[in-house]
Amino acid sequence: MDTFTPFQQVPGENTEERFAALGIRAGETVDLLALKEIGERGDVEVWIYFDEEVAAASTIERDLANFEFVPEPDRPFIELRRFFAFMESIEPGFERSLADTPVRAQIVAVGEREAFCGCVLSPRPYVKAALE
Repeated sequence: MDTFTPFQQVPGENTEERFAALGIRAGETVDLLALKEIGERGDVEVWIYFDEEVAAASTIERDLANFEFVPEPDRPFIELRRFFAFMESIEPGFERSLADTPVRAQIVAVGEREAFCGCVLSPRPYVKAALE
């Protein structure tokens, strides 16, 4: 019997179509809280970049390798769950404040990448976005 992740159950023939069904398309902007919800509910990696040039010119794998020895808060990108945790640690109530003052990010790319889930290498859908 096949088991599917919540993202695999989204209508669509491939990763790009599934993201489109969720309203996520390269070149468009999306609210950060919406991206957080998609990441949590769909078992999707969401990567936020603070530098549009780095986001556009590289891949997640290359960026992870290039910035391997750079402390996470000093990198030009961060996984969205970690971003929210970091922001809440320095500004309690950060997530609640986004309901009143939304922050948007431009979708740079969507796709799948090989990543470890526990000790198993498996394809993981991802969203790569740059803060506006």
